[in-house]
Amino acid sequence: MPSTAAATASSRQRRRKAKDTSSSIDDALEQKLRKKKQQEKVYQDKLEAKIRQKQKAAYSSNNNDGDDDDDDYEEEKLEEGMISSRHSSGGGDNTSLTSSKKKRKKKKQRPSSSPTNSYKSLDNNANTQTDENGQPLFTKGGGDVRNKPPPSLADIEAARKAAIDPLRAAEAEREKDKQKVNPKFADLHETGQWGKLSEWEKRGIAVVTLGVIGVAIWLGIQFGGGGGGGEETVDNLNNVPRTRQPTLSPSMTPTLAPTVTGYRLTTGLSMMKLLSPSIALPNNPEALKGAKTRSGSTPQMLAAEFILYDDAQNVSVRDPTFLERYALAVFYYANGGCSGDWITGTNWMDPVNATNHCGVTGGDGRWHGVFCNLQGRVTEVKMNGNYVTWKLPREFAAFTELSTLEVSDNRMVGELPSEAISMPKLFTLLLNNNDFEGDFPFDVVKQGAASLDTLWIQENSKLSGRVPTSFCSLGSITLDCANFEPQPVYVSPDSTETTFVADCKAEPEGISPREYTCNTELGVPVEKPVDAPLPAPRVCGTPAVGT
Repeated sequence: MPSTAAATASSRQRRRKAKDTSSSIDDALEQKLRKKKQQEKVYQDKLEAKIRQKQKAAYSSNNNDGDDDDDDYEEEKLEEGMISSRHSSGGGDNTSLTSSKKKRKKKKQRPSSSPTNSYKSLDNNANTQTDENGQPLFTKGGGDVRNKPPPSLADIEAARKAAIDPLRAAEAEREKDKQKVNPKFADLHETGQWGKLSEWEKRGIAVVTLGVIGVAIWLGIQFGGGGGGGEETVDNLNNVPRTRQPTLSPSMTPTLAPTVTGYRLTTGLSMMKLLSPSIALPNNPEALKGAKTRSGSTPQMLAAEFILYDDAQNVSVRDPTFLERYALAVFYYANGGCSGDWITGTNWMDPVNATNHCGVTGGDGRWHGVFCNLQGRVTEVKMNGNYVTWKLPREFAAFTELSTLEVSDNRMVGELPSEAISMPKLFTLLLNNNDFEGDFPFDVVKQGAASLDTLWIQENSKLSGRVPTSFCSLGSITLDCANFEPQPVYVSPDSTETTFVADCKAEPEGISPREYTCNTELGVPVEKPVDAPLPAPRVCGTPAVGT
């Protein structure tokens, strides 16, 4: 029994202790809830006071009338806030609410200055209030911005893209700032074509365009040599060279240059002056007319008159054969062809019907000693043993396709012009048995005629010079060794082969001249045949002084 009583007492103590514990927990929770309600009430009172203060300040600054209505508005807002708080706490007094509404209705019956507009202005001013970050403090309904609904997913996505994609944001900013283009020019910017223009706009553009063209034409006439008075203009027109009469049928091939006679005369004479000594030709092509009847004419003047005025071939100045034909004409007048000294001068400069110097297919009509390629360019001049006199014309520089020049066994004199014997394709140069004098231009010849292989300059007793080592590579060279330096040497002690430069012995096989000859014979002057026909008396030209 005693044990049973002790157990009962202990169980009672446990129940009492559990009850005390549960009651203490409930008290703590109740105290905590009460404290929380007090804090919420304090916070709500402060918020309401702040809201009333800001609303009153905004309203008083914008509207000084309707004070009673403002008080009613504030009371209404305050009561709404209080009622919402009471409902949230689970209680409220509807009687006081009803009585306050009745009082406001009585007040509203009194005349006032448009309270509705006052409320609207109050709301607008409340909405314009911002915090320190520039965000609005109140929503449209007048509440705190912190009570606004959460943003939508679309707004969140747009903000995220703007934050992580600065390029897209910059592009959007540029599009916003882009200047608006006139719709009439929008198509021009995008497609290159005009937009729709009215009829008057089209006419205006046409008038402006025609005006600009007219002004440009007038300026060209005034300042381009077309103006300056009526009589002077007529004189200028009279001096303009006339074109040739049109043919009845089209030509087989187009001309290479305009068919204006004045252009051919002036341009042709300018080209000839660049090739010949400047003092041998006049500056005006009109001065060439009648040169063949004047005793003081030079061979160059006679040749130029023939090519520009009398030549039946009428070669264009753009044709490369123009200057080649002029050089042959100078050779004819200056070197005995005109005076009848040549032993053979077939077809040269026929005064009645001058043929092409290259002839036609098969060689008919070709000038004696002149050979051409298929393009009509002079490639060979072979006038050896033909009693050619006077100096070698410098006009031979026009033969840029010449490979062979043979004027040996003639009566030619004077110094050798380097430009006439250094053409780029010259391969064979035979000048032996004449009366040339002075220093032979070895360096210039080798530099210009890099492919020169055969050089015969012997039997010219007045010709001298120093042979450079660059001539070791020639295939054949013959000269009067006594007049040139260095003196020839034997290739080896037991050889009869000689060379003109000792250094040529050290060159590999094939470099030294394959044929080196020291001439020991005296040249025999070429005589003109006794039965040669006498030429008709005519002016053949007198070389200009110094040429």
